Amino acid sequence: NPQLIVVSPFTRTLQTAHIMFAGRNVPYLVHDLCKERAGKYTCDKRRNRAEILAEFQPIYESTTDTIDFLSFGYATEEDHDWTEERESSESVTGRAVRMMQWLASRPEREIAVVTHSSWLKHLFRAFGEQVIEKDKKTLHRLAGNAEIRSICLALHRGFYPDGEWIDDNTFLPHHKSFRRFRYAPTNKEIATLHNEVREKKEE
Repeated sequence: NPQLIVVSPFTRTLQTAHIMFAGRNVPYLVHDLCKERAGKYTCDKRRNRAEILAEFQPIYESTTDTIDFLSFGYATEEDHDWTEERESSESVTGRAVRMMQWLASRPEREIAVVTHSSWLKHLFRAFGEQVIEKDKKTLHRLAGNAEIRSICLALHRGFYPDGEWIDDNTFLPHHKSFRRFRYAPTNKEIATLHNEVREKKEE
């Protein structure tokens, strides 16, 4: 029962996310940190932002779901990260760890991340060096197509989004979607955020 769906900006992950979770009235958020390993193979090159939004926005809007394409995804119109050279393993692992830090700072308790097997491989192989060999093999094996894995993240001080401490015990994120309790955005403010996203698309 995810409270948020985070999805890679690629066509195949947007399709999978919609197939798995459509109609649950849960917000979707596109995030560049969990995108496919870039470079070398044309199947791992993202299509133009305008083309993807034109195709998928009507699909998501046909349900009760809301999707934020632009707050954390599609920083550029074209995929400038794709080159003839394959993205290094260190780069993919770094993105994956930063994604974990971002997820750990979110207010939701259950989040689904729809991403790619190569990205997951680099994430899980960054951990597990101190566990027994059997568990290490299980953790490090390549994920299957449409496989679901569950993990639990612990929030450590320092895993916070951009924001500020307003007193000794309260951290207030700048982006409203991170805020909780009395600082959480109202339904009206959430609607305003989504309208701003749509207006940016139309510009």
